[in-house]
Amino acid sequence: MSDRIRIARALCIFFMTFVHVQPGIAENVYDRDAGFFDIVYFILTRLVGLSSVSLLSIVSGFFIVSSLHKSGSLAIYRSKVKTLVVPLVAWNLLMLGLLGLYGLLSGKWQDWPEFTPLGLGNAIFALTGWPLVVPLWFLRDLFVCCLLSPVLHVALTRTPIATILALVALTLFGEDFYLLQRPQLLLFFGLGMWLRLAAADEAKIDRIARPLAFGLIAMAAIFLTIRVERVLLAEMDETLRLTLDTLLRVTMAAGFWWATEAIRRSPLAEPLMRFEPYAFFLFCSHAILFNFGGIIFRRFFGNYGSDLFPITFFALPCLAAIAAIVGLQIISRSNLLLFLFNAGHRVSTLNRSAREQTA
Repeated sequence: MSDRIRIARALCIFFMTFVHVQPGIAENVYDRDAGFFDIVYFILTRLVGLSSVSLLSIVSGFFIVSSLHKSGSLAIYRSKVKTLVVPLVAWNLLMLGLLGLYGLLSGKWQDWPEFTPLGLGNAIFALTGWPLVVPLWFLRDLFVCCLLSPVLHVALTRTPIATILALVALTLFGEDFYLLQRPQLLLFFGLGMWLRLAAADEAKIDRIARPLAFGLIAMAAIFLTIRVERVLLAEMDETLRLTLDTLLRVTMAAGFWWATEAIRRSPLAEPLMRFEPYAFFLFCSHAILFNFGGIIFRRFFGNYGSDLFPITFFALPCLAAIAAIVGLQIISRSNLLLFLFNAGHRVSTLNRSAREQTA
């Protein structure tokens, strides 16, 4: 099952990057007549990209149960500060420095945070709003989930159904509590813990995922209809929107998991598993590349709606993946940089790998 999890991490994080390719226009890109590229864009951003983190949350919850049993709560807290909080702070501080440099060179300071305790707290720690590197809200929320994992463990052991229902209620009505930027994350994290506590093996998980993966067909059809009919999700009833979004994410997680079995038996398995050690670095770095690289790309290929914008849309995620490999190879020579920007995880340098293959 570890191979499938590695494949899932690589796939989910790569597809998630499409969400953060900036369109360069102020209006809602979904409030337009849907041509071929508009549908492709909707599928890769709204259906696949935004929903991909749900499986990552389930996997995190699945693995933390064994960590609780082996190491205990305090050891987990120390570990998660290193692997979640430190990268959250380091990447946001890097972004702050880059925005300052860009502001000095261009005179444009629109993305510069408000220099108040709350403004800086949000920019660096995502306390009540989005951080400077927007995707890193996931690290903030995952850290909160890990802090709550001992309580969840007890609750899911004693009253699993009631606990899951409480997490569903938090998903639907908990956005104003500021406990999580995305309350859904705790639901998926809890589902992962529940699977582990139920001693679900690979075969059992596959049996659960299969019908849900088929349910993805229905959810995709609903969302595509919403897009074609230009029904704006932001203008829907809040509870209905969250319900549909949660059902999409549940079925998409199952779909991704089901797909990993087919991929594991295909030629794609080896390159995806070789890329997986770079996936976290890609997750943390891609939005910074998109923020500054997108300025250049949109100057040549236009904003969303331009005939050439698809070049930007498909090129930036591929460049981000390449940059993650190169960047992580570079910082692998420094323990401090690895600690700050890759949760301390080392990868073999290309030179070392070549020597090992020769030997």
